[in-house]
Amino acid sequence: MLTSLRGGIIMNINLFRFALEKLEHSDWDAFEKLSSAFLATDFPDLRTMAHSSGDGGRDSELFTTEKQKIIAFQYSVQKDWKDKINKTVRRIATEFPDVRLITYLTSQQIGAQADEIKKELLGKGYSLDVRDRSWFLERAEIGDNRIAAAERLIDRIARPYLASEQVINKPSASLTSQEARAALLYLGLQWQDDITEKGLTKLSFDALVRAALRHTHADSRITRTQIHDTIKKYLPTADSKQIEQQINAALGRLTKRYIRYYPTSDEFCLMHEEHQRIIAKLAENESEEIEFNEDIVLHCQKCLDGVAEAGERDVEDLRNRIPRVIDRLLLKRGEAFVSAVMKGQLDRIGFESLTDIIIQDLHSKRPKSKIIEHLPKIIQTVVRSLLAQPRESTHKHLRRLSSSYTLFSFLRETPDVQSATKKLFSHGIVWLDTTVLLPLFSEQLEEDESHRKFTRLLTTARHAGIELRVTPGVISEVISHMKIALTCSQYRSSEWRGRIPYLYYQFLQTGKSRSEFAKWLLLFRGQERSEDDVAQFLLDTFGIQKIGLSDESRKVDDELRYAAERLWTEAHHERRKQHLAGGDEFVARQLIEHDLETYLGVIALRQQEHVSELGYKHWLLTMDSIAWQIRNQLRSEFKDRTPPSPLLSLDFLVNNLTFGPERRHLTKSQEEMLPIVLDVEMAESMPQDILEIADKVRKENEDLPEYVIRRKVRDAIDQARRRRGCFGKNGIFDQSN
Repeated sequence: MLTSLRGGIIMNINLFRFALEKLEHSDWDAFEKLSSAFLATDFPDLRTMAHSSGDGGRDSELFTTEKQKIIAFQYSVQKDWKDKINKTVRRIATEFPDVRLITYLTSQQIGAQADEIKKELLGKGYSLDVRDRSWFLERAEIGDNRIAAAERLIDRIARPYLASEQVINKPSASLTSQEARAALLYLGLQWQDDITEKGLTKLSFDALVRAALRHTHADSRITRTQIHDTIKKYLPTADSKQIEQQINAALGRLTKRYIRYYPTSDEFCLMHEEHQRIIAKLAENESEEIEFNEDIVLHCQKCLDGVAEAGERDVEDLRNRIPRVIDRLLLKRGEAFVSAVMKGQLDRIGFESLTDIIIQDLHSKRPKSKIIEHLPKIIQTVVRSLLAQPRESTHKHLRRLSSSYTLFSFLRETPDVQSATKKLFSHGIVWLDTTVLLPLFSEQLEEDESHRKFTRLLTTARHAGIELRVTPGVISEVISHMKIALTCSQYRSSEWRGRIPYLYYQFLQTGKSRSEFAKWLLLFRGQERSEDDVAQFLLDTFGIQKIGLSDESRKVDDELRYAAERLWTEAHHERRKQHLAGGDEFVARQLIEHDLETYLGVIALRQQEHVSELGYKHWLLTMDSIAWQIRNQLRSEFKDRTPPSPLLSLDFLVNNLTFGPERRHLTKSQEEMLPIVLDVEMAESMPQDILEIADKVRKENEDLPEYVIRRKVRDAIDQARRRRGCFGKNGIFDQSN
């Protein structure tokens, strides 16, 4: 958002927000001047009150007016605002007994968190008015005096920081070279700005040129050769001449509009307007990162809640450690995807490397903690939680970082990124199994559509031209799961044996009564023709067509079919043994047949196609780790005779939409809203004690309104789930793989 300042100067609200966020205790005088300017309209005779608190800092000064000495104004940049307010009240009670109205101005974001201390102080005879970061941002555009004050703060705090290398040299960055870090950052800026129709090669080199020119201006220019040398440093394996060609093409595109060229000396520099635009974008990104760190702290505090040995030192350690772990994880995933594309062979991109990354980080930077033995599990839980359900700013930050690492990984392999991604499939037909369908049903419980990650992904895939299909056997599995879930909902917690079906677990997490579960299932199917109902729901809601593959599955080679049947039978029996589930052998046989129908059916459909492994039209989308294990076992048994695997991971689908040929069909907003990470194994059922927790909370609060009971049930289940993730086994998603 841009605001006109008197005299034609432009003030960017994002820069003002960032300046407020970056204020340190040493910047108190700058905040004092800002606060005084913002209050001047209503309190023109504001002056400092007598005496100092004796703490040695100007942050201790209080202000009042000549006419209204019952009001005290406190300016503070202190992060521990509660402690600061309490100290202020104690000082006022001693030195200024007439004061009853306290206005606390702060650069921190407080909001409704101040309600409790307001109520407490009111009981002591004081009225507290908190004017936090939002108060300043909301009034930054009102009046020339405030606009000028905001601009002064931007010039003192924001612009010097954003123009320095501090914005690049982050302690969490996985890349060691300063120029490589700059390239990564500017790839992210370019990715965020450019339209999806723009070629990936052009996008990448436009970003690299801007990164190389980031410190240039009319009086400080660099030559074409210097630009070439800078960019070549972090693309050491690429063809030198090809890199120079791409750089020169980018310089030609950007000249006159974004950069200035001096033909006589063959030198370049950024135009002033482009430099200011980049500064504004950097401020926006930095603000997102600040919110991301706040998000990390919130997740960590919840995970450590109630752990007696944990302290503030642990929260601070995790706040610094988790960004490093996520950064490394996203780099690894980007490299894995690029490797698959370059080799022309798809592999599952999961969380296999997360544990190793965590252990390596703990080894290289040993924490001073009393709960070291729990840290690997805590970090893993927080990382998964952040990636699975990020708030909007965190999602935007991580989505950009993930895309940046993938682009950077592509560039390290080949300067022609666009040509490399042409191997990826377009206008494909994707077959879905039960592990993908069940989350689609459970997401109907989400009132906020932005939290429906699976729905959003498949909707985007359809918009890009991908067809979605499901076999009757998979629909039958969904119906069977619903029946078991309904039966579970009709038992008391003390009577049910075994684990809780996935859909019922998701329903319980909303806090709703078990008696409402049967009614909720009616959204998807009736009693007479359940399979037809579910098929119709999938078609109407998601565009998923029901088509059988039993005939096609019998067309594959007999030896392959027998081997696949043997492996799937062994895998199902082992899974049932691990979950201590006896069950009906007939039901187990049906599950095996359904898996074989889809897996072998898709292979049979591919026999008429003659393309690379990544370019096939038909795919089987699954989160079932058994399917991937069997794929590897078949490769081991059949060697070169193994047909290309039909399996597609959710993560690979996201990357295919982001970087593949269908990218041009997406809008920028659609691309930005794609999930960061989805490819995790969904457990077949959930821990049984969740039933007991829900029943216990309902019974203890039965006299309260239903909406309060639901909230308490949700909170109790969330807490149990979080504790299990941090200190026990298994949450919603099976983390054992």
